[in-house]
Amino acid sequence: KLKLLAEKTAVSPRRPAPDSDLTVPSAPAPTQAGKPDTLILTPEAAPEVLPVSGQRPPGIGWQIAGLTDVGLKRELNEDSFLMVESTTPDGIPYGLYVVADGLGGHQSGEIASQLTIEAILHHFQQHPIQSPADRFDEWLTQAAHEANRAVLARQADQPEGRKMGSTVVMALVIEGQAHIANVGDSRAYLLTHADIDQISEDHSLVERLVQIGQLTRDEARRHKNRNVLYNTIGDRPEMDVGLYQTPLQPGDRLLLCSDGLSGMVTDEEILTISQNQPDPAKACQSLVRAAKSAGGSDNITVIIVQVR
Repeated sequence: KLKLLAEKTAVSPRRPAPDSDLTVPSAPAPTQAGKPDTLILTPEAAPEVLPVSGQRPPGIGWQIAGLTDVGLKRELNEDSFLMVESTTPDGIPYGLYVVADGLGGHQSGEIASQLTIEAILHHFQQHPIQSPADRFDEWLTQAAHEANRAVLARQADQPEGRKMGSTVVMALVIEGQAHIANVGDSRAYLLTHADIDQISEDHSLVERLVQIGQLTRDEARRHKNRNVLYNTIGDRPEMDVGLYQTPLQPGDRLLLCSDGLSGMVTDEEILTISQNQPDPAKACQSLVRAAKSAGGSDNITVIIVQVR
């Protein structure tokens, strides 16, 4: 079993893997929070598959669905996710979608991913998007650093300096563009009718080895050190944030996921499943089933944003 190192280091092994049986979260109705035209959905406030009937911003040009599952080998689900939709003061709809994968085990990872989500939601509530001209890279970076500070502060209160951390990937979708930020190895993909493109770059040892030509992508997926990360929420104050942007066309899908999906299901399989499931909620279910069929060794979380 691997744990995050207690001392500060450039490389942090990931979470332990206790055995467990499958549990499914309960499914209360979605709730609205914040101002009247803001819809906030989390696994605690919505069914495991989203959306259901709810008040989404008028004129929004995409469908959303999300699913989180404990998998087959873990006792706790240390993943968390968030879906927030609102409008600017001028009435332009936008959405913020976040997946966080906790690190550390023994409930520390669960706490860290929840803190990450709460901090990003707090940043959204304190600094709502005002205009398509906003500096979204700066906004996303500030949100990630707010999460980092929250997790570092909680670690300082932990007995014996116990480490905890989280990955995060988030996408701000507005006016046909997806503005994306990541820390760690939770991923963002763009799926078209015929292709899949990994937008984000993993902050992992094997990704660096792929970039310098020492590993192929297929070798990296099976490498014994594939779960070693050098950059995570809660690791150090000077954390790095990966920033990306991609246009979204009608029919495109933006997919955010934890490594419980991407580590078990190949990109080609993800694309095939997406192509065979035009409904985003059913696509989420099929992707989670595929990860569990491949072993389900980690928690699995998927968000799909489907452009109309």
